[in-house]
Amino acid sequence: MDRIYDVLIKDKFSNLEQVSEILKEEVTSIARNFFLLADDLVVRFRRQGNNFVFNIEIEASRIKPFGSRLP
Repeated sequence: MDRIYDVLIKDKFSNLEQVSEILKEEVTSIARNFFLLADDLVVRFRRQGNNFVFNIEIEASRIKPFGSRLP
């Protein structure tokens, strides 16, 4: 069972295109709470040594108003 789990996890994170698409869907859902989106989010990724670097671009036509934070 552990070997199957390890293979599934390793496969998931070795496919950076798939990870980027999932990340885009998740961030889009959150971004819609804050912005009126003008276009789809753009997710770019690259390897930097042993790490992964993800850049997310959000184009918004406006920022949604929030409630007052006055005491």
